[in-house]
Amino acid sequence: MIDMEQKYDASTVAVMRRALNEVIMDRRFLVRNSVTPLEVAEHILRQAASGERDLNCLNRSAFEKLCAAA
Repeated sequence: MIDMEQKYDASTVAVMRRALNEVIMDRRFLVRNSVTPLEVAEHILRQAASGERDLNCLNRSAFEKLCAAA
């Protein structure tokens, strides 16, 4: 469950938004119908809530989730 009280600074929100956009626009995402953009966003939020702020790590983690769901 995502902590709804979690606060993020503007740079973290920008990194999360960029990660989401990069993942859902990637061909690997477009060919997989089992994971929705909302699920990817929730995954990225969970990663950020655990302290992850690196764009590459967020993307890698999201793609690992996609591969696991396939």
